[in-house]
Amino acid sequence: MLLTALVQTNGGTLVVDLPRDRIDLEIKIRSIGIQKTSDQIHIVDNEDCDVSVKLFGDSDIGKHLSLLFGEDNTLLEVNKTLQTVENSIEDIRDDLEMNIIHDQYDTPAELISDIERMTDEVGRYTETFYFPLVGNMEDDEDGEQYEVGNRYLRYYECEIQELLEKEQDLDGANMKDFFYDDDNAQKKMVSCKWDVAERNHTLYGMVEFKLKEPFTGEEREIVREWVSGQNSDGVGEGFEQRPIETEDGDLYVSMWNSGDDYFVYDEDEMNDYLAQQQGGAIMQ
Repeated sequence: MLLTALVQTNGGTLVVDLPRDRIDLEIKIRSIGIQKTSDQIHIVDNEDCDVSVKLFGDSDIGKHLSLLFGEDNTLLEVNKTLQTVENSIEDIRDDLEMNIIHDQYDTPAELISDIERMTDEVGRYTETFYFPLVGNMEDDEDGEQYEVGNRYLRYYECEIQELLEKEQDLDGANMKDFFYDDDNAQKKMVSCKWDVAERNHTLYGMVEFKLKEPFTGEEREIVREWVSGQNSDGVGEGFEQRPIETEDGDLYVSMWNSGDDYFVYDEDEMNDYLAQQQGGAIMQ
């Protein structure tokens, strides 16, 4: 617990510790009759408002964190920022806490950005895996789905990236924290992020690991299997079930398929694959 929020409305008073699971937060908000969601409730300490929110911190860290939030921020932003602080890797924790205590950040966005910067600096090594994408369009009229080609996926690359980022950023978590298959490999991980990348005019799914040390060959195979498993499960809490609105209907993107041509390739394997596909010409 980093902060305590006192939420008051005509229907009652709620005292809730933060950060916490966002679904649990929404349930607690509803318990005192508030019909708004946490992204609609601003940090406003005013009894004349239909919902007022005060933030309290018992520790030095909490007291200084509370100064970052004001009327422009929502309760969801507070929760997400605190989750990002709480989930920060141990390697940066001392420096991060000193920065917070000395009020080095003016906004929650600055704090989150600096956590990302410090985390990236710890991850001196990068390992990347690639895999094919499948796009399915749902017809607005009859609800049936049909597959779309990669050219269509490339057109909506930015929207796919935005949805992926949102899916992985729901609770301020790092996807590496969901890897339990090998302790040594997990200890090397600084961050893990799913994304897409265009290679030789084709859009592929990818996952990038920032590492303190490179994976061993055995660790790489374990991680590869985990990536494939995450892809088959839909990535995060269900990326492939989230629609992307297009002029032609809702687009659903999957990073897994059951075909014989499915793969999860590391950087060297991907380069070899692209060279074979393009007769030796590889374009990044």
